[in-house]
Parts: sequence; C-alpha cells; structure tokens
Amino acid sequence: MTLAIALFGYAALVATLAPRALAGAWRLRSPRLTMTLWHASAASVLVSLVLAAATCVTSPGLIQTCIAALVGDTGATGVLTVAIGLLAPVLLLARLTMVAIAGARRRRADRRRHLELLSVLGRHDSNLGVLVVSSTSAAAYCVPGTDKVVLTSGALHRLEPAELRAALAHERAHLAGRHHLLVAWAGILANAFPGVPVFRDLLPATANLVELLADDRAVRRSGRAELVGAIAAFTDGVALSAGLAATGGQVSVRVERLLDPAPPLPLTARLSGAGVAATLVALPGLLAVLLAAVAAGLAACPLLLR
Repeated sequence: MTLAIALFGYAALVATLAPRALAGAWRLRSPRLTMTLWHASAASVLVSLVLAAATCVTSPGLIQTCIAALVGDTGATGVLTVAIGLLAPVLLLARLTMVAIAGARRRRADRRRHLELLSVLGRHDSNLGVLVVSSTSAAAYCVPGTDKVVLTSGALHRLEPAELRAALAHERAHLAGRHHLLVAWAGILANAFPGVPVFRDLLPATANLVELLADDRAVRRSGRAELVGAIAAFTDGVALSAGLAATGGQVSVRVERLLDPAPPLPLTARLSGAGVAATLVALPGLLAVLLAAVAAGLAACPLLLR
C-alpha cells in the first residue's frame, strides 16, 4: 500500500506542476524539447497511475483478502475491498482503450468523408503536387494520415511564389513529422481523463507546438519573411477540414516568434531538458522497484521493524 500511495502522490505532483513549468516563454525557443517534456510528463503520470493500480491488485493484503473471500472467511467489507482493488486498474485501462478506439474510428470516418469530398471538388495540380479546391478564401492544410496537401484557388491567386513554397513546406512538415499522431494521442488522454491537469492541457499545448515545429522547418526551406507573408495571406482563410492548417495554433504568437526570433536554448539547457524527460519516463518504474525492494528487505529482516 505504501508503494501505491507513493506512486499516486508522484502522479499528482507531476500532473499539477508540469503544466506550470512548461508554460514559460522559453518553450518558444525550443518547441521540440518542450514537446518532449510535455509528452514525457504525461507518460510519467500515466505509467505511475497504472503501476499504482497494479500495485493495489498485487499487494499481499489484497491477495490475502481475495483468498479469504474465495473460501468464505470474509464479510461484505472484504468482498468490497477485493472488488475495488481488482476493478481500479481494469477500469483505468478500459477507459483509455475505449476512448482510443472511439477516437480512431471517428478520425477514420472523418478522413474518409473528407477524401470523398475532395475527390469531387478537388483537382490535382501536378506542378505543385497538391489538390486545389475552388474557393475565394485563401487556405492550406494537410489531410492527416495521408500524403495530401490541399490549397484553395484563392491561395494560389493571393500568395507570391515564395510564400506559396513556404506554406507548402509548412504543411509537408506536418506530414513528414506525423504530427497528427501526437495530436491524436494528446486528445485520447485529454478525453479519457479530463480532470488530470497535465492530460487536459497536453492537447492545446501539442496543437500549438506542432505549428511551431512546422514553422521552423518551413523557415529552413523557404525563409522567414516568406512564411510570415503566407500566414498573413491566410488569416482570413478558413481550412476546410479538421486537419493541420497553416493558420493553426496561436497565430499571433507564431508571427511574433518569426518576426523577432529569440536565440535557441544553449546546448547545456537542451541536454538538461532531455535528461529531465528521460527521468520523468523512467522514475515511476524505478520508484516502484526501489520501494518494492525496501518492502521485501523489511519483510525478510523483521529485526529492522523493531
């Protein structure tokens, strides 16, 4: 039980403090590191909760109560204890699985409907390698889970060639980085456990950070001024799907970051952040092993308990 309490306490601490620690302005200087820390924090909390629930099931006290319940040597309280202990981890994993399956089905259905719509409304531009949809608004987006980038005819008319290259580089960065998977996983955790702060805040943080990552790649390929011009042209355009769009994220923050870029974090800070991320992922398991070893040692050496 001590191990379960320690793991639950650790999960509560990380779930509460991580969103605050990751909200600083430094996140704009290294979106990749920030993304890693967000998802490492979420993974750390999730693993801690699963281990804590599993510890409750495998604790000697619960096992003894299970045996007593099976042979009829316990009352209603004992049976209730067994039921709660066994159901806790099952319900935790079942909730996560159900939300993941429902989300995957919904995204697959949305993608299929959207692709059917594009097959009717879109025309393939072989020069640009995109689908073009007739619309006076300027918009560009990629369809998650495919290799398709969609542009409106308004974007073709409004953007300069260099701006168009920057916009396409941004969308293809989303596809190459498989950013939709990060957003989908964040959505699963947020929908499954909305009361947990780090899970709840992971989705908007991930959605904003993937835009910064795509911006950085587009800048390396096409230039900073060109991407700013493309974003400005898109601000009155509307993406036609729930895909990743060039106008996604906090547009004002993105533009300010492009116009007045801060220096990247120094190497020592990035290495330290990577170490923190690795520690967050490994710590729940190490904590479980350490406390289990201590408990086993105390059980083997009763004199230590005196």
